[in-house]
Amino acid sequence: MVILYLNNMYEVDIHSNKETVDVALYNLKIAINMAKKEKDRLLKVVVGYGSTGKTHKIKTSVIDILEEYKNNKFIKDYLLGENIDIFNVKYQNFKGKDMIPDKEKSPNKGIILIFV
Repeated sequence: MVILYLNNMYEVDIHSNKETVDVALYNLKIAINMAKKEKDRLLKVVVGYGSTGKTHKIKTSVIDILEEYKNNKFIKDYLLGENIDIFNVKYQNFKGKDMIPDKEKSPNKGIILIFV
């Protein structure tokens, strides 16, 4: 797993090396903890488009675990990349929307932004 610091936020790709769902979820948790430790508030997670194969399973599992993390207050909020649109209600309600770099302010089905 490679964690990069780009555009004033951490970025981690948890699907590029054909990871299993368990490995992807483990890497997600490590990335969230690292962002918290470094006191960064926004984490960009590349999950792939989720259309077929393992990518679909990873994206679905990540969304499920992020909902659990949010309910348990392990993270503050998350936003699916396809909802990055100023007219989208989910974008408008995203707690970390003011921290999204301009370069990332376009819909992208392959990412999830996490406000830690």
